[in-house]
Amino acid sequence: MDWLVKDLELSNYSDIPSLFDKDGTAYKIFGDEPATLIFIHGVGMCGEIWQPQVEHFSKDYRVITYDFLGHGKSLLKKDKLTLEDYVTQLYNLVNEIGVTNFSLIGHSMGAIIAVAFALKYPRKVDTLIPINIVFKRTKKAQDDVIMRAKDVFKSQQITNISQTLERWFKNKTSPDDLLKINNVRSWLNNTSPKAYAEAYYLFATSDRVFVNNLSNLQPPVLYLTGSE
Repeated sequence: MDWLVKDLELSNYSDIPSLFDKDGTAYKIFGDEPATLIFIHGVGMCGEIWQPQVEHFSKDYRVITYDFLGHGKSLLKKDKLTLEDYVTQLYNLVNEIGVTNFSLIGHSMGAIIAVAFALKYPRKVDTLIPINIVFKRTKKAQDDVIMRAKDVFKSQQITNISQTLERWFKNKTSPDDLLKINNVRSWLNNTSPKAYAEAYYLFATSDRVFVNNLSNLQPPVLYLTGSE
């Protein structure tokens, strides 16, 4: 997680106003090159987390970031969400913008959404890059994530922020690290608890949906993962 927020300056990203599609999805577009990259964030985050990638890639690509359902500035319109809802959100967004083909990059839950989208709409995805995607969790690991989601459902607040930050930024104590931690804490605090819990529950279970379908992916795929 640390690498994803490297050298992040929220003020720069925030200077660009969010646009909204007809469904209330908040998104931003950077650059005007024909080749397009779309980035999908993870649970409790928002499009702002991709600023380092935006700054790098928008020199040569059109870069689109967006907030998925109930995160950042995007609306949450349903009481119960499925993985298909997140796929439909992206499908409606790219259709409204008029983007026919793009490379799709997703982190964590965003990687799950990216894979599910590519399986359903293979002709739209030129290349697929899932980052730190979950795959065949153990029963215990899955149960732990489901329990955290249920805790948020029950309390209607994101109660595990400290534990989450500890997992993501273990042994990170420099001033720069603390700034990153504060930024991520702010995103988590500003996320709808219901949207967080819905996404987190799907994060715990949705890899089982396509675990036997990865061989059906048509675009070239680059899987990225790491310990930091």
